[in-house]
Amino acid sequence: MQRIDLALTHGVPSFIDTVKVILTESQVEGVVIAEEFKTVSPELHDALLDELKTEESRCGKQIGIQYVSHEEFKTQTRESRAVVRTGECTPYANVIFQAGVVF
Repeated sequence: MQRIDLALTHGVPSFIDTVKVILTESQVEGVVIAEEFKTVSPELHDALLDELKTEESRCGKQIGIQYVSHEEFKTQTRESRAVVRTGECTPYANVIFQAGVVF
């Protein structure tokens, strides 16, 4: 697994700024989110959903959303190709992107 550390300081870069770049530079077919993100950090969770909807409109393709427990989320990260660390400190501000193919 490749580890990409973008964190400069507390909050830089932010989770949402990083999500925006990943969405515009990649083809994302689906995401996995911890259920706890919804209840513990609802504002950032809603901001993530807004970005996913914006990307769906831009690309004309639906992005699947799967919710799992935080423990299951951590288990699924073991299968990741890469992990990106941001400066975000909000609890449960994590997302697994399921990549598609651009052509």
